Amino acid sequence: MKQRKGFFVEEAEQQNDDEVYEPPERHDLELLVIGKRAGLSFDEINELTVNDLLKYVNIYVDMATEKPKQRRRMATQADIDAFFA
Repeated sequence: MKQRKGFFVEEAEQQNDDEVYEPPERHDLELLVIGKRAGLSFDEINELTVNDLLKYVNIYVDMATEKPKQRRRMATQADIDAFFA
């Protein structure tokens, strides 16, 4: 998802950036959809302020689109031998 003017835009809409983006008419419903897509229940969404909900979703999207970090592994004897060779 790509964020534009504080709201998320679907992948298909991202490809055509020449079109003018029109914000949704019902911001309250948009916020509910955003929260549900991030895996929150309606009770959890109700506990958050709008600002906290948007921050949560931004963190969620950043983590979901981030490349996985390579994990370190223990060196084997072959690695040690290659290092000292």
